[in-house]
Amino acid sequence: MYTISLNFIATSKLNVEGQIDAVNSLLGAWRMNGQVLNNHFPTAKTEAGYSVYVNVPESDSISDEFQNKYVKKFTDELLSNGLSKPEVIILGKEPECADSCSCVDSEFYILFTTYVMLESPLRCGKCFGTVPLYRIPKSYEEEYYNIICWQSDYKSCDSLQMNCTVGERFATNQMSSIETPLSSKGLEVCEFISSKTDMPVYYYLYKGPGKSYKNEAMRKCPKCNGAWLQSEPLHEIFDFMCSKCKLLSNIAWSMR
Repeated sequence: MYTISLNFIATSKLNVEGQIDAVNSLLGAWRMNGQVLNNHFPTAKTEAGYSVYVNVPESDSISDEFQNKYVKKFTDELLSNGLSKPEVIILGKEPECADSCSCVDSEFYILFTTYVMLESPLRCGKCFGTVPLYRIPKSYEEEYYNIICWQSDYKSCDSLQMNCTVGERFATNQMSSIETPLSSKGLEVCEFISSKTDMPVYYYLYKGPGKSYKNEAMRKCPKCNGAWLQSEPLHEIFDFMCSKCKLLSNIAWSMR
């Protein structure tokens, strides 16, 4: 993941409100197209126009190669509101984020995120690198709305359980049970991506507290009730893996 600066040069100062709306609309379109990550975009009004700082999956993520119809539409609106196409300045790699997947033969994907992760929630099962969403077929209306909305909901639940104050039990259950609305939506996303890519997509079920390591090791797959404990955890996280049901989980973090 990279941090970049987007500089919009004002060729006219007649419609400031329209310019700000045009910039925000383009940022939103980039986000829903997987080209820009997160939903917080620090913006500065400069003498020349506007500077916006964003995170992107790869150094060339803002390239026209990846744009959809909405990105093209709102880029055109920049020009009609007296702004230039943005100058892209790559500030550098984000030091604490996972690298993008560079595998040529990924065997499966994993849908995975946490409250602190800004990256794409799609991971390569082989290297565990992130997969920019624009590398897979788009979902609805040339966007990735279903994937990004699930990620936002999951991060909200993970924040609640990490804060341990309001809604902790609710949030933990949403992330841990296969029958919750959050998991149901996540499994739908996995099935959707799989249908578009012909790749198996695994869903992760979080497990926080546990009674004992012995009890944890005896857990069965919550869908088929089959054995799914691995001899070694996948990517040092996933102790459980059911290839039949495409589910992953971990030995309770309290037992590790």
